[in-house]
Amino acid sequence: MRVCPECECQFEEPIVVCPHCHVPLVERDEQEIDDVDGVLPCDGLIVIASTNDEGQIGAIRELLEESGIPCFLSNELFPAEPSPRETLVMIPREMAIDARRLMRSFVG
Repeated sequence: MRVCPECECQFEEPIVVCPHCHVPLVERDEQEIDDVDGVLPCDGLIVIASTNDEGQIGAIRELLEESGIPCFLSNELFPAEPSPRETLVMIPREMAIDARRLMRSFVG
């Protein structure tokens, strides 16, 4: 699996340069990848978590926002009927490194 070292989005071959950050991708074992799915649902946002647990969504949002990282929920940005199984928690791409550190401490 190839991953962007900047935004940590995942890409399949033959893509070798991140179309978002314009940097060369690096090879990573899938077990090392902690991005949820690499989807960019909105320009400039990346997915940091995906869950259907409302309590966990609230805790993640609180953790991020208390650390100065704004977060956006897919069900708020893209209301749908019927609602999707999981809610995506998204953050600005440029805050990905700090957010991933926080998420590791949240999970660990």
